[in-house]
Amino acid sequence: MIGLHRKYPFAFLIVCFWLWVPMAARANVAVSLQVDRKDATLADTVKLVVSISGMRGGDSQPVIKGFEHFDVSEGGRSSRIQIIDGKMDTNVDFTFYIRPREAGTFQLGPAEITKDGNIFQSNVAILKVSQNDRENGLDEGPLFLQARTSSSKAYIGEQILYTVKLFRQVKVSNVSLSLPKTQHFVFKSLGEPSEYRSVLQGDTYHVLEVRYAIVPSNAGTYTLAPSTMGMTVYEPRDRSRRGFFEDPFFSFSNAKPISLTSNALELEVLALPEVERPNDFNGLVGTFQIDAGLAPSEIKAGESATLTVHITGRGNVNHIPDLDIPELTHTKVYADQPVLEVNPDSEGLFGSKTMKWALVPEKPGRFQIPALCVSFFDTKKRRYVRAETSPFFLSVLSGEEEPVQLSLQTGEKNKAASGSGKQEITTLGQDILPIHTSMTDPAFARQSLPSRQALAMILISPCLVFMMFFFARRAKKQSRRSLDDAKAKTAAKTLVKKCQKGRLTPDEFCLSVRHYFNDRFGLSLGALTPEEAVGLLTSKGVSTDTANRLKNVLQKMDAAIYTGMGSCPCDVEDNVSALIRTIEKEIR
Repeated sequence: MIGLHRKYPFAFLIVCFWLWVPMAARANVAVSLQVDRKDATLADTVKLVVSISGMRGGDSQPVIKGFEHFDVSEGGRSSRIQIIDGKMDTNVDFTFYIRPREAGTFQLGPAEITKDGNIFQSNVAILKVSQNDRENGLDEGPLFLQARTSSSKAYIGEQILYTVKLFRQVKVSNVSLSLPKTQHFVFKSLGEPSEYRSVLQGDTYHVLEVRYAIVPSNAGTYTLAPSTMGMTVYEPRDRSRRGFFEDPFFSFSNAKPISLTSNALELEVLALPEVERPNDFNGLVGTFQIDAGLAPSEIKAGESATLTVHITGRGNVNHIPDLDIPELTHTKVYADQPVLEVNPDSEGLFGSKTMKWALVPEKPGRFQIPALCVSFFDTKKRRYVRAETSPFFLSVLSGEEEPVQLSLQTGEKNKAASGSGKQEITTLGQDILPIHTSMTDPAFARQSLPSRQALAMILISPCLVFMMFFFARRAKKQSRRSLDDAKAKTAAKTLVKKCQKGRLTPDEFCLSVRHYFNDRFGLSLGALTPEEAVGLLTSKGVSTDTANRLKNVLQKMDAAIYTGMGSCPCDVEDNVSALIRTIEKEIR
């Protein structure tokens, strides 16, 4: 290949690129493991995803430890390639669905992958499995609501998880939740609801789970009233029909609003013990840690150092106190505003508070900064704990000395006259380059002044560059506009041809309708709900009746996809083709 890069530079670059791709794909292999939740019951199905970066999708499947107590089914794999700033990143996701066989706390992982003789491992995940939520084996039917707490006993200020689950075997919409109204409890949302499948007594349910953290404020025995969830339930209209669109499972025309109530719960709240309570305790309950840092640890007098303290933990994080630094001798202290961050997750509220002080010593020396501490009631150890930092030492050096006054003296005469009032400056020699003492030097004038043509080009070039940029941008807009117009004109024909070509599946039909809306109206929708389709069509002048006809078709397709029949062919040729033509006539 000697000299190939000179004779065929473009081909040489292509060869180098294809040699580099597999090398880049093998570099920086990383493995991670995630589960969709950290606690489940024996009836739940948990989703586990192993993500591998730095390898291709055709490589070997990972080996995952900890599956001994679970029934495992594979959910497939997906791969993607990204090139960012010239760097290629390959990722493969392996999905598994696991169902526990027994209750307990289990470790999932690590996941291992072997690449070129090297073994790469992921992190591990902890899954807590409890008994089924359903009590007494009663049959609540195809739709019921259930509530539970993570514990029936708690201390004042202790964080408890309150979970509401909707079990359903029918289609619902417009779901809203009303929490019980209590005077001595505060509810904090723990993120968006999660959805998964669960099997109870041989029946499969879709579960909608909502989590809250509750913090009691008074001791006593309380009854948490039932939560209420309102929704619209769609029931089969006629079980005698058997067409795809007439199938009772997909004909949800009979909709009715209902309201469900959960079970009530008993909760005992204990008072915090008085024994061994620290004097600086302010009601902080949970598990917390404190750490601090001083930077820099060595400065000069007049400069400043920063003392930073972090208190992190899980519990009633809003009670993390603002610490006061002890008074320091010969040091000015300037406190910064504390910053509190609260991050809810599936286990409750996790928070951190950051406090900073600027320390400005006034004299040199070695100063000690005493330890800072925080007291809290540890809910795991069931006793008071005092966490503190280690003391710090700050070394302060002397400041810079005053600059020495220098005088310019030249010649023997100045040496003899040291200490006298005024000094005479004498010339030591000539500069190497000639010094021009007049602007009349012709050589200097010829070299410094540009020609008239060059000056004209300098003045005109900004205008030329602006005009080139303006016309290029205008041409780009016109070409883009013409392309969008062409797509809009052929969008309806393309959709009708797809419908007439053959029986589309619900997945293919919904994708084709989304492409039609994007091309017809110049949009970039990544998803399209039936309600959004109605709103968009009516805004373009389509009648409500026509828009609702398309909405009904899309809802039936969504129902098919939702129930796992998204890949089954359906007959939509005649109805949809006529409907699209009607929409095109009514668009303004």
